[in-house]
Amino acid sequence: MLQRVRDQTGKRVNLIHRLDRGASGALLFAFAQDNNSENSEKASCSITKALIEAMQSKDATKTYLALCDGDGMWNGANYLNKGWFTFDNPVQDENGNYIEDCRTDFQFIASKTMPLKEGDADEGRKITIVLARPHTGRYHQIRQHLSSGTLGHAILGDSSHGRSRTNRLWKKKYNLMKERVCLHLIRLQVPTTDYTDDIDVLSPLPPDLTKMLRNFPDLMEQARPILAKEGIIV
Repeated sequence: MLQRVRDQTGKRVNLIHRLDRGASGALLFAFAQDNNSENSEKASCSITKALIEAMQSKDATKTYLALCDGDGMWNGANYLNKGWFTFDNPVQDENGNYIEDCRTDFQFIASKTMPLKEGDADEGRKITIVLARPHTGRYHQIRQHLSSGTLGHAILGDSSHGRSRTNRLWKKKYNLMKERVCLHLIRLQVPTTDYTDDIDVLSPLPPDLTKMLRNFPDLMEQARPILAKEGIIV
């Protein structure tokens, strides 16, 4: 991705934040050089550092849209009726060690269960649209939280924390792409720094997720009014 941006801009750039492999959405870069500055390298480092600190501040907001395996209900709880809520279960790092300080805000937006046809498996019939706003940036935090035993809504396509059989069914029936995690950073809000104005950008759903959701027009009709209240138009 860095090379693609460099090729398009003709300049070196620094990446301010990352997305999980297989996910999609808004990415923020800073130019690594400014030919109009007498001290371009120092200036670009200062801007990059300021943006990274702004991204990590409590005033920054990253809003993700996830397509999940489930109907909004789990262990007797109806998460579709909860509005925004905070989830703070521990998650594991890359080495399997548990990290206690990890918080994500979730809102379960809309769900659909496809009818069970003769000969069909019971798996792969449910989909829920979920918004997620992480307060901390732990390893696969949103993915681990959603797939936890408490929430029970693994993200579709997630080979690390999801259900392999369900993912295979979605690839076969509903156009889920190979190695795709249905997690999209749809809105990025970064506060003002000493060098930059505040940033508020929307990243439209990519064609592959749009194609999947065309299978469920009534699901999108449920979701649009709630998403619009969050400043998200799909």
